[in-house]
Amino acid sequence: MPSATIGLSDPLFGIPGGSAGAARANEGFASPWYDQATAAMPTNFKNALQWCEYIWHANGTYRMAMERIIAYFLTDLEIGSGDPRDSLGDDEKEKWESYLHNTLNILGATQDADRDCSCYGNALLSMMVPFRRMLSCPKCKNMWPLAAMSESPVFNASFTNGNFVASCPKCRVGSGYRGEFRPVDLPDNLEQKLRIKSWNVHQMEIVHDMYTGDNAYFWRIPEDYKRKIRQGDLHTLERAPLQVIKAVQNNMLFKFAPGVIFHMREPTLCGILNRGWGLPRTLINFRDIWYVQVLRRYNEAIALDYVIPFRVITPMPRPGSTTSANDAISTDPLMSYDMADFSPQVMRMIAKRRRNPANWNVLPFPIQYQALGGEASQLAPAELINQGYDTLLNSSGVPTDLYKGTLQLQTAPVALRLFEATHHSLVHNNNAMMRWVVQQTMQLLNWEMITAKMKRVTHADDFQKQMAQLQLMMGQTISQTSGLKALGMDWKDEQRLIAEEARYQAQLQADVQEEMEQASFGEQMAKGQAPGVGGAPAGGAAGGGAPQGGAAGGMGMPPGPVTGMEGNQNTPTTPMEMMEEASGLAQQILTLPESQRRSEMKALQQKNKVLWSLVRAQMDTTKNQARTAGAAMLMGQQGAAPQQAAA
Repeated sequence: MPSATIGLSDPLFGIPGGSAGAARANEGFASPWYDQATAAMPTNFKNALQWCEYIWHANGTYRMAMERIIAYFLTDLEIGSGDPRDSLGDDEKEKWESYLHNTLNILGATQDADRDCSCYGNALLSMMVPFRRMLSCPKCKNMWPLAAMSESPVFNASFTNGNFVASCPKCRVGSGYRGEFRPVDLPDNLEQKLRIKSWNVHQMEIVHDMYTGDNAYFWRIPEDYKRKIRQGDLHTLERAPLQVIKAVQNNMLFKFAPGVIFHMREPTLCGILNRGWGLPRTLINFRDIWYVQVLRRYNEAIALDYVIPFRVITPMPRPGSTTSANDAISTDPLMSYDMADFSPQVMRMIAKRRRNPANWNVLPFPIQYQALGGEASQLAPAELINQGYDTLLNSSGVPTDLYKGTLQLQTAPVALRLFEATHHSLVHNNNAMMRWVVQQTMQLLNWEMITAKMKRVTHADDFQKQMAQLQLMMGQTISQTSGLKALGMDWKDEQRLIAEEARYQAQLQADVQEEMEQASFGEQMAKGQAPGVGGAPAGGAAGGGAPQGGAAGGMGMPPGPVTGMEGNQNTPTTPMEMMEEASGLAQQILTLPESQRRSEMKALQQKNKVLWSLVRAQMDTTKNQARTAGAAMLMGQQGAAPQQAAA
């Protein structure tokens, strides 16, 4: 099958008009379109895909910019009923969400597809249906798994001339049977082993109909995979579909059935003969990437040659020195000293200093030190590289401020909305993939029909808009579902959590009450009293003395509810009576000042620990109820404010 080719007459891949355009450019000034980047652009689509893959891994800034675009639009799923007149049940919704996230890893598969589409301009996906390969004996009709047969020497299984050959252990009577076994593929745990596969674009071929736009997809099977099948690798044969094995035996391409392949691709202009393929964004920005790479290459050369200076040590010539034969001693070391010994002596001196920086070094004449080079900061084209990256990011659809994280808060909502509108095709491709995955899953598992799509990106939502929605919700102008949706919450989930909290709180109070009843029962048994029979209080005076609060009363402070009950002989003994008494004491103590409240609780703890624990629990419950009521009243006042303003 011929590969797709793109001619030089294509305006995206070469000079319009080919070599004729270049010739016309030489008649006067040089054509600005005839540059080195244009001359280096690939003309074969398969080579273009290889170039895109290389650029994707070689240019980290461009790759990370595309990754950030993908991550920005990768939101959670919004699942609804397939029938717009009906709502999806909570159990069914939870089942689909768990399956899509945990089993299919839908967000990871979507991110991989978006990454392939950003690099190659195409992403080809299919659902891998799990199966278990069985081999059936044509004589006794018994079947065994191929995995077990390949491990057992009884079967002596092999793959010869495109057929499975084995010995049948059930046909040992007489001469037995050894020959061809018929392969049978049975479904194998579809719900747990179903997965999404991304196909290598380098191995795919597309037959495109120019009139209808329909595509037929073929897999060009790799040679190493063919070799394993032909050599009878049972591990590979256990997992390869029978159609693939047949295509390998006939040395043909494997054709996918209609609807099996989901093709995510970048949108292209209608005038480009792409033959069903999407045009890679990397190839569209090839000229800008080429320019940045040229700057990086020369920057690397500068770093290699000019960052570290070249250090030189030479004897220092002395000005005004004489070298005449009549002089007894020459004052210039360059003319009188043996220079063959100079370099080893200096190197030994440097080696000694590295071992001992405090070492003293002696030379018979002065020397000078020079550092040549080191001007890389003046030569490196830093501004040109930054400008090239800014141009590349903008041409790729990535705002520079968003990539660098310097987007101003005042302009963020508008800039992000414009950014989202620019990449609307990415959201459309993701939602189309969701619909395809759900449709394939429903057909394979026979589940009920639903709708699934990505939630709208909410990064650019205004905070004041969210507050306005919450106020409208409290004023009952909009529903609680719409109000909580502004915060990314679901009303049904929140109501379920509230009910669970109330249930837990009731259970906790019941457990505390049961513990108190058991403690009261044990205390009565320790005193030798029958359960439920009243008696004199443990701290009561035998002659009916004055209460302890009398002194306080004499000072002008009335006695508290605890000090006033010391002379009371009707102390509650049953759990119900103790609960009633604790409720009354809690209400009375809460009305007292803080200092007197602490003293009353301390006195009650010394008098009756069981009753003290009940009173403290009742006081905590009353405080929590008052706190909740106050918060609800405050929310009601805030909700009424917009209505008063409207009036």
